[in-house]
Amino acid sequence: EKVSHSFHMSERLSRASYYFHLINANPMDVIMCGCITDVSNNDILPELELLAMKITFPGITSGAAPGRPGNGAWPINYAYINPHNDNSVAYRRILRDIDFSGDEEVVFDRVAEELDDHDEGEGD
Repeated sequence: EKVSHSFHMSERLSRASYYFHLINANPMDVIMCGCITDVSNNDILPELELLAMKITFPGITSGAAPGRPGNGAWPINYAYINPHNDNSVAYRRILRDIDFSGDEEVVFDRVAEELDDHDEGEGD
């Protein structure tokens, strides 16, 4: 499974690098709206932090996280999904207020406790 996962991730990164290089070689000449570029206040950073946690620990926000960091209990098959697509004000406020800095186990506990969106982390 680990070898298959490595090849899968390599393929994904290879595909993404094409677009990265395309955008990098052809930068836009337009001025972007502040709501896009102000990543400190538009929820992009917390969403990326949450995405990283969900990729690293599938099922962390399921309400029944299966294990702790480093214990090998995490499955290899995952995808970033939010089956409830919860964009409520309350959810956004909680996400914005979570501190993603610090020790991995402490951050794990914060995210698992405060962000229950029933995402079991099962990929296709």
